[in-house]
Amino acid sequence: MRSFEKGIYLLPNLMTMTALFAGFFAVIAGMNNDYALGAIAIFVAMVFDGLDGRIARMTQTSSAFGAEFDSLADMISFGLAPALLAYQWALHAYGKIGWVVAFIFTAAAALRLARFNTQVGVADKRYFQGLPSPAAAALLAGFIWMVETNPINETLAGPLMLAMTLLAGAMMVSNIRFSSFKELNLRDKVPFVTLLLAVLIFVVITLKPSMILFLLFLFYAISGPVWTLKGVQKKRGRRRQNKQPEAPTAKEQVSDHQSKEAKTDHE
Repeated sequence: MRSFEKGIYLLPNLMTMTALFAGFFAVIAGMNNDYALGAIAIFVAMVFDGLDGRIARMTQTSSAFGAEFDSLADMISFGLAPALLAYQWALHAYGKIGWVVAFIFTAAAALRLARFNTQVGVADKRYFQGLPSPAAAALLAGFIWMVETNPINETLAGPLMLAMTLLAGAMMVSNIRFSSFKELNLRDKVPFVTLLLAVLIFVVITLKPSMILFLLFLFYAISGPVWTLKGVQKKRGRRRQNKQPEAPTAKEQVSDHQSKEAKTDHE
């Protein structure tokens, strides 16, 4: 019988708690009609959600408690908080349809996390099956932040948010593959140009953070279906090649010709 582990690792769970607090704060900001601040809080939750797992692996402080705590925090920060923020911002204008779409997003995030937890150690680590819940939350939060802080026509904001929330929820529970970027090893040495490129990306993001971040996650959401379709086309091409009969070799052609001549002489 497995003994109960007393105590928890402080550092990774502290990162998870900070991510949970940021998600909770996003809900409070949405209730106070401070939508830009709520969207920023969701991005802050993403940063700390990415840190807790990496810190746990680098310091060898991974635990079953940390994994469960991280999953529950993700449900609040990336399942409930963005749905409520989107509802308070635009979806409430659509009545029942608005809150149903918001619930679909929340339910899809819960199903996505449950499926991910059951496939740990089985699924290909290079890919995510379905849009990750942090990316789906960033898609909604980035759009809200972009519209709130830039001179953009808000007439189409409501319909776009309705469609985006529904599509993001559907992609979370789909079988579309998205890159996990887990093949990137931060411990390995990289060329000096890589550091300059990272600084350049950081500078570009700081110029228009809301718009750049939204476009980045929109591109990531589009990349999944594109790569999945390409993979399906490659598989179909391979099946067609396997079904086609192989062309006879020169030796086989000569042998076949001789057999035909022998058959003619016999006749």
